[in-house]
This record gives sequence, structure tokens and C-alpha cells, in this order.
Amino acid sequence: MTISARKNLFIKNLSVFFPVFNEEGNIAVTVNKALQALEKLELDDYEVIIVNDGSTDDTGKVSDDLAKKNPRVRVIHHPKNLGYGEALKSGFYNAKYEVIVYTDGDGQFDFAEVTKFLEKIENHDLVIGYRIKRQDPLFRILFKQGWMLSLLLFFRLTLKDVDCGFKMVKRKVLEKIPHLESSRGAMINAELAIKTKKAHFKTAQVGVNHFARRSGKPTGANINVIFKSYLDLLKLWWFLKTDKLIFILIITVLLLAAFLRFYKLDQYMIFLGDEGRDAIIVKDMVTGVHFPLIGPPTSVGNIYLGPLYYYMMAVPMSIFYLNPVAASGMVALIGVLTVGFIYYLGKIWFGKKAGLIAAFLYAISPVTINYSRFSWNPNPLPFFSLAVILGLYKMHRTRNFLWLILTAAALAAAAQMHYLALILIPIAGILWIIELLQKSDKRPAKNIISGTILAVLVFLLLMSPLLFFDLRHNWLNLRAVNQLFTQSQTFQGNLIGNIAKMPTIYLDKLIGRYMAGENFYLTIILSLLVIVALVINWGWVAMALAVWLFVGIFILSFYQQSIYDHYLGFLNPAPFLLLGSLSAIRIPKLKMEKWIINLGLVVLVIILAVVNLQENPLRNLPNNQLQKTQTIARFVIGKTNDLPFNFALLSKNNYDSAYQYYLDLYGYKPKPVPAEKTRQLFVVCEDLVCDPTHSPKYEVAGFGWSKIDWQQDQCGVKIYRLVANPSGKP
Repeated sequence: MTISARKNLFIKNLSVFFPVFNEEGNIAVTVNKALQALEKLELDDYEVIIVNDGSTDDTGKVSDDLAKKNPRVRVIHHPKNLGYGEALKSGFYNAKYEVIVYTDGDGQFDFAEVTKFLEKIENHDLVIGYRIKRQDPLFRILFKQGWMLSLLLFFRLTLKDVDCGFKMVKRKVLEKIPHLESSRGAMINAELAIKTKKAHFKTAQVGVNHFARRSGKPTGANINVIFKSYLDLLKLWWFLKTDKLIFILIITVLLLAAFLRFYKLDQYMIFLGDEGRDAIIVKDMVTGVHFPLIGPPTSVGNIYLGPLYYYMMAVPMSIFYLNPVAASGMVALIGVLTVGFIYYLGKIWFGKKAGLIAAFLYAISPVTINYSRFSWNPNPLPFFSLAVILGLYKMHRTRNFLWLILTAAALAAAAQMHYLALILIPIAGILWIIELLQKSDKRPAKNIISGTILAVLVFLLLMSPLLFFDLRHNWLNLRAVNQLFTQSQTFQGNLIGNIAKMPTIYLDKLIGRYMAGENFYLTIILSLLVIVALVINWGWVAMALAVWLFVGIFILSFYQQSIYDHYLGFLNPAPFLLLGSLSAIRIPKLKMEKWIINLGLVVLVIILAVVNLQENPLRNLPNNQLQKTQTIARFVIGKTNDLPFNFALLSKNNYDSAYQYYLDLYGYKPKPVPAEKTRQLFVVCEDLVCDPTHSPKYEVAGFGWSKIDWQQDQCGVKIYRLVANPSGKP
């Protein structure tokens, strides 16, 4: 719209203001251009306010001269510099007309583009400009990106350029929303947009040109202003926050979860053969020796997982100089995020109280704590399993099958944590079919074919390193999986027998171990309450949780070997969410019964807290496995006399990768036997009884006939130095 198209505008009067600080070289040109544009609009009346925010140059004098020449121009002087926010408030609350527009006084905007705002303001209450091509230093642009991300996280504000200094607003907005509080920095713009949105006013955006400064220096991106802007952001967020008590409680739960998972992590973490093997592989990745296409081997069928867990480990270990504690810290962090994830899902499904209860009980579960305190590929599985279910829920909620992409990505990640996570595929398939069969004229399904195809492609893409490995090695994994299910005794059984096994898995392995502290009575009570929660809250969410829980247990019942705690990682959050959902029970006209239910639930949570905290693994003494490994590695190095050596570990429950990792990290990598047999073999014996010279262990036997040169005890284990003894005589 051009300036001459005034007849189409519905407003008759307009208030314009310019916040300025030390703009003596810009303000006169900026105001005069604005006056020319305003005259062309043919308004009944208008005013121009210059807000001089304590300028130390001649900005005030120039502004006063402009006011003397034109009665429609007036100046508000701040006795000292109060900040951009105070300048805007002076303009907003001193404007006299129903529609107010402001732009910065530095001349970086063309006020003639006000017509774009006038087009929008008739059907909207706040019109925000966004700079089509920003003419600012790189630092200000980077700050803007970080600021917009912060606003998205705290307020879900998705505007293109909330800090653009060109906006138009109706007076009724300023009269209805809480008084603007921000004093300095960018927060004043965000506060206006946030409070306008919260009050359900309509907001529009228009693109405007942005020009380089003619003179002067920008003041809005110094460290002091940035700090105070973020301080204002936190104040506003807290002011607008509802259910402050719930927020404080969930923060407390997350802090508790973090404490239970991070406390003395280096002293409690497991660091044995598997962990050492993973550390060696990640070290080779980081140092460029080898980039793996496969992950850890499974315990059955000679099957390898995908390499995602190694890629995840590589990030913290590369940052923290190949320290294995960093990998355990990553797992602990994922454990805390899982607690937060459970709260989020519980909140959107059943309410904040339900999410809080579920998150708290999961945070203090001894089993979940234990599996969050050391680096092992199955440990992040619950987090990815929750992401699978979230994607399916979003698909149902929006009827947009593109959300299957999230499910597929999470499925690929979960499958690379543990092979039993493949059970999530039929679970997702069942929920996909159910959604496909639902017909609704009001909520038609979108992107069914494209969403499904893209999901399959994303799954295959994320699994591609493993597929590429199989392609190069004659389908090693595929053949092993086929043998596992068709020829081995690992997966088999009959329908009736497997159904009969389900209560044992549900009661003992899931509820008893994860929730009830193996207390018989609590196990029975909780098992029944979870079923009751399914019945009472029946709907899509409860149905999805039931499929996740019971289809998962049913398929797991075909597994004929021992079922360990981590085998249930792909479904263990489900009963916690269902138990928490009991707090969302609605009983119309039965206030007393509702009160009794709530009281009973509180008592139950307290009892579970006491029982589970008594089983807290932190009550046990630290194992100090990492420190022992480091000490023994240094001890062996000190006894080598800087000569080449071979190394072996004798242990019924461990293998030597942890020691190999630190010996190599310290620069004394053992020589392999028999390819590089040396004159000395160091044997670490972790068993109570050891006979190193006659051990069938490969590294010992490959060293040849030997005798014990000396033996010493270190950190509770025996360390031997063997030397060659060709004659075999003692």
C-alpha cells in the first residue's frame, strides 16, 4: 500500500514515538521523514513523541528544536539514561491516541513503511516488524539468534524478529495487559509480545527494510544490557508462571535425580571388560585410528548392535580427554532427562500432578538409578523408548503421519542400544494400524503415505552403518538373527505357556524390581493399581500404554533365558506413568471419595519413597573399579623397567580390556601374544585362587613355558611377573 492510499485506512489518529539515546546525528532526519510520511496519510490528527533517554550529546537540544518548529512534536526528557525499556514505556504510556507506532530514532528504518502496519492493524492488535535483511554487526545477529531460542524455550514465542524496533499496537492492549516492567535491553519487546499473546490478542508480522546507521553507535548489545535482559526474562517467566509449587517440586525431583545419578560417579561406576572395550573403541575413533560401523556385541547369537552408542560416547570423551567418567556422565545425564521426559508425558496426558508422581518414583527407583550410573549401551534405552511413544502420540493428536519420522528415528536409536528394543517395532506397528483405521471427518489423517515412507527411510538411514557392515561381511548379522529365531533355544515357546509367563514378568521383573523394592505386598498392590489406572483412564493414551506394556511383555515371554533388569528398559517407564495417572481420576459429586483417594495416593508415594530410598545403591560402599584399574595399570608400568611386556588377566567374571585401555592411554601398550612375545608377562589375578604358570588363558599359554619372577598384592588382587622358563623346571 502506498502513502496516497489513505482512504482505505480505518484509523483517524496516530501516536508516533521515537526512543533515542545519543542520536544527535540521526534524530532530526528521522523525525522529518516521519512527518512527511504522516502528512501524506491524511490523518485527522497525529502526534510525534521523542523520548530522550538521558542523552549526553546534543540529542536533547536537537529534539527541543524540532518540537519548537512543529506543535505536533513533543519531547520527553529522562534526567539520566534509564534504558531502552524505560524509554519505550514513556512512549507507550504518554501516547494519547488509540493506535501507537514506534521505531528507533537511529534512522535504520524507513518510516514510510508504516503503511504495511496500518494494513494489518485493523484486524490485529499488535503488528511486529521483522528485518528482511538485517544491517547489524555479527555479534548482534548472533545474540539475536540466542535470544530467540531463549524465548522459544521459556515462552514458546515463535516470532521472526521480536526485537525489531518497528511496531504498532492498539492502546487497548496496553490497558489490558499487566504493566510493562522491563527496564533495559531487549526484554521490553519480548515482554510486550508475550503479554499480548497471553491476553489472547491477535499479533501479525510484516517485513521491513533495515538500513545501516548513518552515525552514532548501537548500545543494545553490550554485556551489561544482555545480562539485564536475561534477568528480566527470568523475572517475567516467573511472574507469568502458573502452578509455581508444582514447578518447584519438579525442579526438586530433577535435582534429586541428578544427585542420585551423579554423586561420586567416578567411585561407583562400573569399569570392567565391557566398559574398557567400549573405551578402547571410542579412543580409536577420537584419535582417528578406526571409525566403527558396528556397535557392541550382544550376549546371544553372535549379533552386533549398531554403532550409535559409540558415537554418543565419543562426544563427552573427546571433550574430557578420553576420561571414561565422561561417558558415565553422559548416561547419568540421559537418566535425568528421562525423568524429565516422564514428567512431560505424564503432564500432557494426565496432568501435572500425575507427571510429578511418575517422575519422582522413577527418579528414586533403585534399578533406574543403578543403570544410570555407568556407561553401558542398554542404559539410555528408556529415553529413546519414550521418544518412540511420543512420536506415536503426536501422530494421533495431530493426525499427521509425518510424526512417524520421530518414532522411526527413536526406534533406530533404541534398537542400537539393545536388540530387545526391536520389540518396539510391532508395538509401533499396532498403534500405526489403529490410527490408520480411525476415520474422522473433523480430523482427517494427513501425510499417511509420505509420513510412513519417510519414517522407513529415516530408520534405514540411521541403521545404515550396520547395514553397510553386513553388506561387506556376507550379511553376518542377518544370518545370526535368523539362526537365533529359527535354530537356537533362545526364542521359542507356545502361546499358552508364554501367556502363563506374563504375570511373572509383570509382577516380579517389572513392578517388583523397578517400583516396589521387591516387597511382596507392595508388588501386588502396585500391580493391581496399574491395571485399575488403565481401566479408569481408558482412551487413546491408556490404550497405547497398554499395548506398549502388555504386547512388550508378551513378546518378551518368548525369550527362554534369564530376564535381567535391563531387558525391560524398552518398557519400564509405562507403569510409572500409569500409577501417576491415578491422581487424575475424576469422580463427579463424590468429593469425600476423591479426597480419600488422594490421601491414599500420597501415603502410597511416601511408603514407596521410604522403601526405594532404603534400597538406594548409594548406601553401598563405592566399588572404586576405575581407581583400582588406574592404580594397577600404573603399578605394572612402574615394574616394566621401560621394557616391552605382555599382559594377561585371570578372572572368571572379567576380561582385560579395562586394563588394556589404561596401559595404552598411559603410553605403555602391551605387546600381543604370540605375535610379539617379550621377556616378561604381567598377570593380574582377580580370582581367589590363581596358578598363572599353568593357566590355559590364551595370553599365558601363548607366552610359553614360564615361571613366577615375583608376586605382589595391589588393590586386593595378585600381580605376577612371569619370565620365560624353556626347561619347564621350577
